[in-house]
Amino acid sequence: MIINGVELEDLDIYDLEVAEKYDNAIKDIATLENKVKEMDNVEAMKTMCNAVFDVFNTMYGDGADKKIFGNKVNLKTCLSAFGDFATQMNEQKNELDGIVKKYSPNRANRRNKK
Repeated sequence: MIINGVELEDLDIYDLEVAEKYDNAIKDIATLENKVKEMDNVEAMKTMCNAVFDVFNTMYGDGADKKIFGNKVNLKTCLSAFGDFATQMNEQKNELDGIVKKYSPNRANRRNKK
């Protein structure tokens, strides 16, 4: 997986540990909108970038943020990198959803009715 021009280990969303980390990291990001509403621009930018850094450190280990972003704290770069990461992880989740639906009880019931 390449994020912000840095090659990172491909994560396997099918692995329980990876899936749990990802779900927890995404929950933290989802709460950001309400947290930053009342902040000034600089504080909001810092909070959002730190949340993105936390996601990468959670998923890839401490120091991953420095590897990916160096010492720069740029909101556009952070959001773009997070977007790329989320897209790649969600593609795997969508593939998993397709597999699960293929063998869902509703499908089995429909097949039995034929």
